[in-house]
Amino acid sequence: MTEYRAQLYNLTEAECDTVVWRYLTFPKFISLVAYGALWFSKLTILSDEFEGRLPAKTEARMKLQNQEWKQVFQGSDFHAQIDEWPARNVADGRALSLVNCWFIGEHESERMWGEYVPGGDGVAVRSTIRKVRDSVYLNPEWSFIGKVQYVNFSTFDMSSYHGSQAHHRAFLKDEARFAHESELRIETMNTRTPFCLDSLGRPLSPQDLTGVGMNNPDDAGLFIRANLKSLFDHIILHPKIPRWIEILVMHIRDKSGLGWTVTKSELCK
Repeated sequence: MTEYRAQLYNLTEAECDTVVWRYLTFPKFISLVAYGALWFSKLTILSDEFEGRLPAKTEARMKLQNQEWKQVFQGSDFHAQIDEWPARNVADGRALSLVNCWFIGEHESERMWGEYVPGGDGVAVRSTIRKVRDSVYLNPEWSFIGKVQYVNFSTFDMSSYHGSQAHHRAFLKDEARFAHESELRIETMNTRTPFCLDSLGRPLSPQDLTGVGMNNPDDAGLFIRANLKSLFDHIILHPKIPRWIEILVMHIRDKSGLGWTVTKSELCK
């Protein structure tokens, strides 16, 4: 179903065989398998306050450019709205943008284990950019998969056009705190489609897919279906995974019939 795959962003076709990882606590791994779907989070609920925001220089320039509209729209109320356009654009974009994140690297990362599976009760699934792109069912009109660009939000600048587009802002992150993550990001709109599931993993109703029902303002994100058989083929166990979870992962692998390879972390050796 490659017609439902995201557009490449800040990526070339030649880079699509690059290895990527998703580090998951055991509950998140169970969610992935049980739902057959990836969880896409709103930018507004992520811990980085810069998610989806404008760099300072770009915001200042956009505010200055907007001043000419005050000659067209007279009155203090209109002028106040014009001054707020960039901030309103950012707020709307943060609420309307969903992301799912993977980590680029040929080998597993001890730091990523520590940050995303700190208790040791989890796994990493290994894939490639191409497999991820081809396996997640997204509307290509408003969905993108690409490498995050790490910037200094105080000094970085982008064009006013790119600054006004939420998906461009969604691929920027603060370099000082997050550059080590080497992130691959899938970005899409917070809009329900036939490939979304409800919180119990059920297909959405026709009312959820038409008119105002397509909007998803109140939830923290969306479950979006993926083909688990092609999404990944390798599960790596946390270096300190409890034995009972290791056995359960093997059981889940066997029950799924999807033939995933399960191996222990290289960090155990």
